Amino acid sequence: MPANKLLGRVPLVKERRILLIPQYAMIEQVRQLSTNDPRVVSALMFGSFAIGEGDQFSDIEFALFFTDESFPMIDWEEWVSKIAPVELFFADDFGHFTAIFGNMIRGEFHFEPASRMSVVESWQGYGWFPSAESAILLDRTGTLEELVQPMIGRPPRRDSPDTVRGLNANFINMMLFGANVMERGEYARAWTLLATAHSSLLKLVRLVENSTEHWPTPSKSLEWDLTNTAYQRYRRCTADIDPDGLFQAYRETWKWGNELMSVLSKRHGVSLPSALLHSISERFG
Repeated sequence: MPANKLLGRVPLVKERRILLIPQYAMIEQVRQLSTNDPRVVSALMFGSFAIGEGDQFSDIEFALFFTDESFPMIDWEEWVSKIAPVELFFADDFGHFTAIFGNMIRGEFHFEPASRMSVVESWQGYGWFPSAESAILLDRTGTLEELVQPMIGRPPRRDSPDTVRGLNANFINMMLFGANVMERGEYARAWTLLATAHSSLLKLVRLVENSTEHWPTPSKSLEWDLTNTAYQRYRRCTADIDPDGLFQAYRETWKWGNELMSVLSKRHGVSLPSALLHSISERFG
């Protein structure tokens, strides 16, 4: 039975969502603000709402491109506050600005001069849009649509030898890193590193289960994307900071990761560092 059946999730119909979710009105406000502000050359929405998955818990996310001459003089917080009352606005650790609005909705904003619009090209292979209309809120010059076109369609293909090699290497590295600090007695740090290792683990799982729609954030919608068997096994890979439980979570993660790496490496003819895997396996008993 799929995990969503176990959890009893009932999706809202689209018409009802539009009536009840304030994010739709906020998105439309961004469209209107951009259209009415001659300094805005183009406006792009990305994230859950751009691909049709937004719900009442989702962020709103935008990349806004301004004329080069106006860019240095724009007050970003003032601009964002016209969408809805802002309680907190700051430059975050991910290279963009975050707003927390009074209605408890989060917004993420990339502000760029129009001369840097080509930065959108760097999203290829990572982001995607079902259509240009779903993502583009404003495009005065037509340049944005040209940049977005290669990302329109279905999510990019993920199951490739290079992807598998990278995931294998990152998974092995983080598991050894975590094992080392755990043996030192740094359980809090080991817990954090296990979460990082799980990012690679879940991508391996998604490749094996052919469920890569939420690849950039592999834990997203995990309860509905994975089979119940895989989801329950992942639960055994998690733990709190208790040393015994944490060690068991590392052991389960390492065992499952090895199985997944073996399946995918055989699929793509990718070699595995067998001696290294054996040495790390001995660490987990």
